[in-house]
Amino acid sequence: MSSNKIGQEAKKLVSLLEKFPKDRIQHNATFKTSQIIRFCNIGGIAVPTSVLKEGRKDASSTKSTTKIDATKIKETLSSDKDDAYQKDLFTIDILSQQFKSLKNIANSKWEKYYQIDNKLLEPKGNPNYYNRLLGDLDKGGKQKEGFLTAWRTILTGKY
Repeated sequence: MSSNKIGQEAKKLVSLLEKFPKDRIQHNATFKTSQIIRFCNIGGIAVPTSVLKEGRKDASSTKSTTKIDATKIKETLSSDKDDAYQKDLFTIDILSQQFKSLKNIANSKWEKYYQIDNKLLEPKGNPNYYNRLLGDLDKGGKQKEGFLTAWRTILTGKY
């Protein structure tokens, strides 16, 4: 009965995580995919095909990094004698707290609560620097700076 409830909580977490936006910067492992796989393993749910495709794409693009096998980690963790600890590791209360936390992140609760002042966003010393950083993020880091503009930046020291 409790494993069924844990599976339902894990399904709620996975459905919420699937609504998260894709990262603007490509990483070796994204928060969204790693957490979806984690909660699918906890709840005994099949991993969505979109996440599996993204994982294969990440694995093919980063050949130099080693792949961590989740089954080996599970075997080493579950081989310990302290089975009570493993059973209490993911209770319904813990999963519901994680669901609330992810929901707050998805709704940008803390971004609205702690708004950033314009003094931080546009400092007096170098006002164009932050705008350039955001511009590079919006382009996805894929568009490179031109040769002449790079030299201008080096020679003048201004962004």
